[in-house]
Amino acid sequence: MVPQNRKSDKALLGAFSASSGASARSRLSASSRLSARSRLSTHRLEQLLAKTRYQPETIAIFKAPLLASMNDIIDEVYREYPQMVGVNLHTDEYNLSTDLRDLLRQYIEGLFVTARYDHAYITERVELIVQYKNIGVPPLDFIQIINTLSGLLSSLAQQRCALGSAQATFCHFIRQLLQFDIELCVDTNLTHLYAEVDMLRQQNESLSRDIEARIAKRTKDLMDQVRLDPLTKIYNISAMQEMLDKELALAKRRKTKVSLVYFDVDHFKKINDTEGHIKGDEVLKEIGQTLRQCVRQTDIACRYGGDEFCLVLLECNAQEAQRVCEKLIDTFRGRYPTYSFSMGIAETGASEFVSVKQLIHLADQKMYLAKKEAGFTIVI
Repeated sequence: MVPQNRKSDKALLGAFSASSGASARSRLSASSRLSARSRLSTHRLEQLLAKTRYQPETIAIFKAPLLASMNDIIDEVYREYPQMVGVNLHTDEYNLSTDLRDLLRQYIEGLFVTARYDHAYITERVELIVQYKNIGVPPLDFIQIINTLSGLLSSLAQQRCALGSAQATFCHFIRQLLQFDIELCVDTNLTHLYAEVDMLRQQNESLSRDIEARIAKRTKDLMDQVRLDPLTKIYNISAMQEMLDKELALAKRRKTKVSLVYFDVDHFKKINDTEGHIKGDEVLKEIGQTLRQCVRQTDIACRYGGDEFCLVLLECNAQEAQRVCEKLIDTFRGRYPTYSFSMGIAETGASEFVSVKQLIHLADQKMYLAKKEAGFTIVI
């Protein structure tokens, strides 16, 4: 990992905090761009956290177990990414000389230390993201680290915190908070990339088309990381909810039906406990592959969380959705004959429609009815 060119980073951070040392004209231009991005970022954070309905007092409960487990969490990240162990920070810009553990500790503590999620919080997150870039950590690697932390922190909340009925809500809050960091990482790196493009265009206009093509590819790679579940390579919950909201609006105009399939793996905890988490991950990956093979390009396959999956079928009623489920079952059963699904199907339209949340809830209820029967069961 090679330390990055930090000239544009200094301007970026300066513009973000309205104190850059650049010329008045460039500072005004950069400040305008970053100010606009900052407002959008603040709105996006509020949007994500509003979905969680978390209780602020749960953060205070979480802090003590978090600090006590900090070294274990960092050790687990190092085990997942052994190439990070030897990274040293040497940046003249920020006068840092420490190892990656300290920066990682700052990053994790910063998620919960103030419990105030405002412009100042976003500025601090941007500074940490830029520091990681400065020491040569590629943005895709950084996003993978965030995904790993999301799982580790959620597991800590489930296993070490007495949160009671607020546990599921707080775990959702953690995932949304880290989802925002992924989006902020993408946004910050894209801002840096476009700044580099502007500089290169001044030097040589003939290179601009090639550079833009490379940026388009890198942008797609980064956006895929934001929208896709890293294990199964299908859409994550945030992407699915956003796409379903748009598709329901289109279905209302077109007066067509939309069906949603909600399913999970029966006795998945037993698979993890008796056969190991590697086997459990293998099963989840196979489900992702099966969904990609068996559905249309217009349909939306999503890992909702853990071993739960959703499938949005456009212009499709419940009976047609049942046939799709049977195809999924036949394909999966050929590889894993001893495992089974419980599947619930809900439809909406073509004259009356429910909301995204209601549609998911209806399908979820049908899935739990299916769980009362043994083997592959589909409830409409």
